[in-house]
Amino acid sequence: MNWRTKLTALVISGALTIPAGQAHAFLSGIDKQDGGIGNTENYLDHVPNLALDPKVDNVIYPLMSTPAIKKNGSDLTIKVDTKDKEPAGWEVSLNPTEAANIDGTFTLPVKNVQKGSSYWKDSSSIYEVTVQIPDEVPEELFDLQVSYTGNGTRITDDEPNSVKVVKEFKKEFKFMHLTDIHVGSPRNIADPANITEAGLWHPDRTKRWLYLQKTIKQVNLLKPDFVVMTGDLMYGQMNPKEYIYEYEETYRMLKQFDVPVYIVPGNHDYYAQDATLTDGAKYWEQYFGPQYFSFDYGPYAHMIGYNSFDWHKFDRQGHGSVSVPTWGGQIRDEQMEWIKKDLADNKSSAQPEQVRGLFSHHNPLWRDRDIWPSTDPHVNEYWKEYDAKHDPQHLTTLIKGEALGIKYDQQWHGEGSHELIDIMKQNNVNISLHGHTHIDNITEQDGILYSTTASIELSAKPWVGYRLFEKNAADNKFSSYVYEGPDRSMPVYQNGNTSAGVVSFENKFQLPNDGSQVTQTATITNRLNKSLTVNIPFYMKQGTYTPSVGKVVETQLYGSKQFVEVQVTIPPNTVENVELKR
Repeated sequence: MNWRTKLTALVISGALTIPAGQAHAFLSGIDKQDGGIGNTENYLDHVPNLALDPKVDNVIYPLMSTPAIKKNGSDLTIKVDTKDKEPAGWEVSLNPTEAANIDGTFTLPVKNVQKGSSYWKDSSSIYEVTVQIPDEVPEELFDLQVSYTGNGTRITDDEPNSVKVVKEFKKEFKFMHLTDIHVGSPRNIADPANITEAGLWHPDRTKRWLYLQKTIKQVNLLKPDFVVMTGDLMYGQMNPKEYIYEYEETYRMLKQFDVPVYIVPGNHDYYAQDATLTDGAKYWEQYFGPQYFSFDYGPYAHMIGYNSFDWHKFDRQGHGSVSVPTWGGQIRDEQMEWIKKDLADNKSSAQPEQVRGLFSHHNPLWRDRDIWPSTDPHVNEYWKEYDAKHDPQHLTTLIKGEALGIKYDQQWHGEGSHELIDIMKQNNVNISLHGHTHIDNITEQDGILYSTTASIELSAKPWVGYRLFEKNAADNKFSSYVYEGPDRSMPVYQNGNTSAGVVSFENKFQLPNDGSQVTQTATITNRLNKSLTVNIPFYMKQGTYTPSVGKVVETQLYGSKQFVEVQVTIPPNTVENVELKR
């Protein structure tokens, strides 16, 4: 019996602790609402003692989830928590990422060190280390390595995928929006035809989460200037121990990107289980850092990522079970004040053509108070109680909210949506990006483009997809975010057919792409109904190379390997061979 048959049998038989009589209902119902159900242990049984391995240690900025994009010759200020140790002897370098097929280290001269602080990390021993990005550093994504001596001990901390170096910022930049990747989600196998693409805890890591691996490969080929990812990175609702496995798996998968990725949490990343004191919010801080932040793409974009599942732990937990009462959106006062200040500070210095964007898991336009039908007496009773008590943590309020959420789902369930929208309008925000619903929707209101994107999880409707936003030269508007129809995202799979496993576009090398060749052919297949511009990374022997089509946009020698990046535009439904020769 192969692994797919075994997994199907486990699910149907209840060996994953789903009672046999409930297996069909479980698999057919898990995509009906985002809050969901489930009581099984879907983590890897052969590593039951896997322990929490926090990734955010000494370096607290930049991080894999909040990378820095810097020009050659500019300064980068790193924040380091020395954990009450007196530091000296600072050394900082940029190293190739795990996804890069190269070797080489670039040392960053240290210009200044001073005591600092952090809005999200509570520590009295944070230092700000300012370094310079040398001119010779190539235009790539790098791991950051920081070393120092603390109280006589040498300490080194590495932060993967955290610094992107650019020669120039592009006025006509492009970025991508991905959401709801849901590592570990059983909804990926609600349709048994998707078992191969799901790769749910496949013992061979190369075959695990194939849908996500294929998505990342496409993103790397498109090579946007940055990516925003709006939450629900994992499932986190099957059992209280699940986050230990899923956070680790998600982190491992995200290191496969070779473009900077900015990440905010969703409800599935933030659940809490009081029985074991498991709190997704704590896991998030240990693996990804801040729950909200902002970043600049040079002078051309200012983006704020915020946590729209901003509830007290009491509201986020299952109270002894994995059934959660709250999975809709909310922003509380502390985060709202931070957003206000950040936008006000940016507004005072921003150039007129700057794009201002916000991104989060939940869309503030979609409020449960407006969506839930007023013809339902239970809905009226709920909001009457909610307004009278104004306490979402009141037990009867939670119970009623959960029941109505299962019936109607929860979108923006709590406080802050009206105030947030007003703040966005007052500060000339152009774009607002969201997930949560696993569907596509484009709404323009008061000059703001609200874009909700289908999930990468295989439950997406109409298909598994993402959005590519390309900045127009003449104004602050974007193109390319609709693939077809009024709102559809770009499909990961050909015609949206996930079970067949055939992607919308891909690249294959004729020979090993490992630096051992002097000739190489890349075959790019574009199955989309639109032209596609991709960047092909060739790793060759040292030399000067010319492509048969397209243009060389970067060439760099790393030891004995010549990295040659070729940009080529492929017409719709076309196969193109790119030959590279010395």
